Amino acid sequence: MTTQPIRAALYVRVSTTRQAEADLSIPDQVKQLTAYCERKGWQVAETYIEPGASALDDDRPVFQDMIAAATSVAHPYDHVVVHSLSRFSRDVLDSALYGRKLEKAGVSLVSITQEVGDDANGKLIRTILNAFDEHSSRENAKHTHRAMMENARQGFWNGSRPPFGYALAVKERRGTKDKKVLVINEDEAQTVRLIFDLYLGRHGKPLGLKAICTHLNWRGITRRGHAWGIGSLQDLMTSSTYCGRHLFNRTESRTGRQRPDAECVEMAVPAIISEEVYLQVRAALHDRSPRKTPPRVVNGPTMLASVARCAHCGAAMILNTGKGHRYYACSSHAKKGKTVCKGQRIRMDRLDDMVMEYLGSKVFDPDRLEQALKSYMDAHETGTAIRREQLRQMRARRGDVDAARARLFGMVETGAVEAHDPMLKERLDQMKLQAADLDSQIAALQDDLLSGVPTITPEKIRLLAAQMRERLRTGPPELRQAYMRLLLNSVVVGAEEICLSGSNAVLERLAAQGVSASASEVITFARKWRPGRDSNP
Repeated sequence: MTTQPIRAALYVRVSTTRQAEADLSIPDQVKQLTAYCERKGWQVAETYIEPGASALDDDRPVFQDMIAAATSVAHPYDHVVVHSLSRFSRDVLDSALYGRKLEKAGVSLVSITQEVGDDANGKLIRTILNAFDEHSSRENAKHTHRAMMENARQGFWNGSRPPFGYALAVKERRGTKDKKVLVINEDEAQTVRLIFDLYLGRHGKPLGLKAICTHLNWRGITRRGHAWGIGSLQDLMTSSTYCGRHLFNRTESRTGRQRPDAECVEMAVPAIISEEVYLQVRAALHDRSPRKTPPRVVNGPTMLASVARCAHCGAAMILNTGKGHRYYACSSHAKKGKTVCKGQRIRMDRLDDMVMEYLGSKVFDPDRLEQALKSYMDAHETGTAIRREQLRQMRARRGDVDAARARLFGMVETGAVEAHDPMLKERLDQMKLQAADLDSQIAALQDDLLSGVPTITPEKIRLLAAQMRERLRTGPPELRQAYMRLLLNSVVVGAEEICLSGSNAVLERLAAQGVSASASEVITFARKWRPGRDSNP
């Protein structure tokens, strides 16, 4: 009768990829484990090698494969052999759990440098050794993390791959170590600037995240060899690194959890974009979020989506179909019945044409538009007194913003607000953007006072009237729809009349800045079908 040899599986692990790349520890472990099995007369059935994996958790693919094979019905191994118990696991709970799984499957865990028995005393010693391994590993991690935090405070990079748009350069040498810092990779930085410009509409109409991905991928502009995706693009656009403020220790490496700002170290790095551009994009991302403004509102087939209202109950008018036509219909009537609202219903093309015709012939009639903006022009003609008062008010509002920021910082100092409260950071970002906007308005008023030239002139008003009538008459549907949302606060549809309301402030801004400058405030989402004309010609 032939006796089946005792079979063993070898498990070899190192903690970091740097150790694995050095190719020293792994061959030495394999050599020692193989020699041990030969001395015991055991047959090595399989060797499992896990490079660059921490033993503080069980998220190790090779380790899981070994456990699955060892505990299978086939029972391919009698022993799992490791160099030391710390190679198997440095977590007491995981070590006990997986050790119990092996034991139930009839497989013993053997350490060639820490041989303990399988009796009660041996199990106790093994538990104590595991506890020491876990404590030692966590202490080492704590000291390493503290050193990395100090390295970041001094402005040096900690060894991970630099963000897209940057490269590493050696700044100085300390002992045997090169201390590196981030420098701008100009080739990648051009792509970063292009992304922010496309989102803000500096090369035409603003593009959304998906449209920017399509734009980049179609032109072969990759992210270090990889195609752009919405997730990677949003991570880039929300990273403060690109405006010169890199946050080290932002996420927990094992869990991916976002740490509060109080636990981060802010490093000064070369800026690829200005902080003003970064804040503008952050604000636009917030405003364009589907949670705040669903894409169907802007991108759907209804020209007056979110603008048209029922005169009877005030509910929104939604798309309704019937008899081969599209209609605007009262949403309350459609969803709750005629007991709530008797309902208003009007053909979509008819209402759209009436609104467009009214805007073109009435609102943007040059004489009527000049009359609507007469108060602004009269204010300029009365002299500099009013503009100086406006400037004083703007400066007062700017001072109020600074005072509000000071109060927030005071609340942090007294402990009324936590420094790492996410609402605090969001509020401070809003204040920065508000301050930048006020500074821009103050600068415009100062230039106006110095030059004596009015911001709005009759020539600008007539140019605006001509441009807007042309856009409303022949512009693409998404642009016309966007201008509807910008110009109109509401279109109230009644049985006998339709009431349009809007703000003169929008007209003033368009007249002062020009139509093209307002495009970024108009377009939010842009539908792109067949952007490369690669199918269905």
